[in-house]
Amino acid sequence: MKKTICMLIALAAALLAASCAFAARERVETARPASELIDERQTDIWVEGERLGEMILGARGAIQIIYVDEAMSKAIASDVSLPQWVFEMGRYYGTDPIRKKKLFIAHVDVYKPWDFDYTKVFVGEHRLRKEDILSPSMTNPFGPQPSKSEGYFAFAIPASGLKAGKEIKIGYGDYSEIWKILK
Repeated sequence: MKKTICMLIALAAALLAASCAFAARERVETARPASELIDERQTDIWVEGERLGEMILGARGAIQIIYVDEAMSKAIASDVSLPQWVFEMGRYYGTDPIRKKKLFIAHVDVYKPWDFDYTKVFVGEHRLRKEDILSPSMTNPFGPQPSKSEGYFAFAIPASGLKAGKEIKIGYGDYSEIWKILK
């Protein structure tokens, strides 16, 4: 009887160890680097710039907007090579203010003096409002900005307007790019 119980315990332990090893291998194989996830989730908007091949000339500034979902949030937490602003703004994922909303983080590079108006930022049909902004005012590049400055902010918009697989415009004022909502 003791032999049977010992064998059953040993068998259960072996099965548990094998399933843990298999799950860990699966997780490692399916995890994708943050840089790859960012490529799918980032849109770059050049304001007042003129495209010349792959170059942008004369831009007032550029805005990088990154969609943060669960996969991106986990990648941000585990990739120390990302810029600090990505960590700071990505931390809003999973918090109460984004319940039933989608999180986006934005980085603004200013090349020429720019009076940055966040209400000109739009995602699909949604134009940003004050209540959409999550980040503290000390990082927000709102209002007059000098040349060679930068800032960043996080915002959340209603999830209802973002249907998986749909192509939408993301932009600032008259400047926009097409982004396909992830499935």
